[in-house]
Amino acid sequence: MKQKKTKLYKALCAAAVIASVSSSAHAQSSVTLYGLIAEGIGWVNNEGGSHNFMMMSGTNLNNRFGVNIVEDLGGGDRAVAVLENGFDITSGKLEQGSRMFGRQAYVGLGSDTAGTLTLGRQYDMFWDYLTPLMSAVVANGLADHPGDADNLMGSWRYSNSVKYVSPTWNGLNAEAFYAFSNQAGDFAMNRAFGAGAGYHGGPLKLALAFTELDEPGTLNLNGAVSNDYSGVPFYFFRTSPVDANAGVSRQRNLGVGGQYDFGHGLRWNAIVDVVHFEYQDGTSFTQTNYDTSFSYFLTHALSFSAAYVYSAGKYGGVNANPHWNTASVSVDYQLSKRTDVYLTDSLQTASGPYAVAAIYAVSPSTSSNQNLVVAGMRTRF
Repeated sequence: MKQKKTKLYKALCAAAVIASVSSSAHAQSSVTLYGLIAEGIGWVNNEGGSHNFMMMSGTNLNNRFGVNIVEDLGGGDRAVAVLENGFDITSGKLEQGSRMFGRQAYVGLGSDTAGTLTLGRQYDMFWDYLTPLMSAVVANGLADHPGDADNLMGSWRYSNSVKYVSPTWNGLNAEAFYAFSNQAGDFAMNRAFGAGAGYHGGPLKLALAFTELDEPGTLNLNGAVSNDYSGVPFYFFRTSPVDANAGVSRQRNLGVGGQYDFGHGLRWNAIVDVVHFEYQDGTSFTQTNYDTSFSYFLTHALSFSAAYVYSAGKYGGVNANPHWNTASVSVDYQLSKRTDVYLTDSLQTASGPYAVAAIYAVSPSTSSNQNLVVAGMRTRF
């Protein structure tokens, strides 16, 4: 009897060792479900000529549900894939032009030494490098840049794209992408490309990004960007100021940004970017945004933020130099590691010809200013 117990004990130990080795061998492979749900109640002083109280989906980060897949191939190599859906929590409808996986959908290969190459529907370098530094993100408000012309709010993504992300060397890394037009005989019709670089060392972050879009829009629905590029009322500058039928022939975005962590809960962020549109009728528009914000954690759970954005516009072919001033303040309280509640107040004023006050997520004002107050809740999983 004692011999049988000894054999059983040895068998159980061997099984435990095998299970442990097997688990370690596949420790780097995973399928992760993740998401974010945010909802708020907003008040706006002028939306299309009237004040409004409303439920607002995705305030302080848009709603999403995703699957992140990583398969360990050994030797520091891996297969990666992401499917990420965007949705409106107030109605349950799909966003990003009613796409099933409109936020992200890609597959690729990654290496610790060679970097990561992915193919599918993806973000540009402005999103990857500069969005984490912009006021509307780090200051928990909606102090966006007029019309989201630089795409820092993620108004559109890039279909048919190939993207490379380098490894990080001493805090420095770089990215590049190309999004195909998929148009036979006209490779430049609704294509896009860009590059960027970032540095993070100690309390300092720095970022640089460039993106170009050639003939973007709905004339080629199978191209890099289409109905999510020019879909809602607060997306300005997608057509000529003198001819609404003349779309964008070329758009170029160039930006730099940085963040400095002073310690003791205080951070400063700054971005300067230039967006240049060339239209099919020969006119043009250039927007320069100066974005700065401070955030301060009074405790590990309670934070305050303040932001200011000055945007200067200049039309070519039209005598007009519009200006926008956007400011926001916010308070955020973490109920747990995953859930927080917040209160934000964003104000935008516009002056000059063709200048319209329109804060992100609400319809334009009929006056020279717009004020939006939002109280909301957000949870991550």
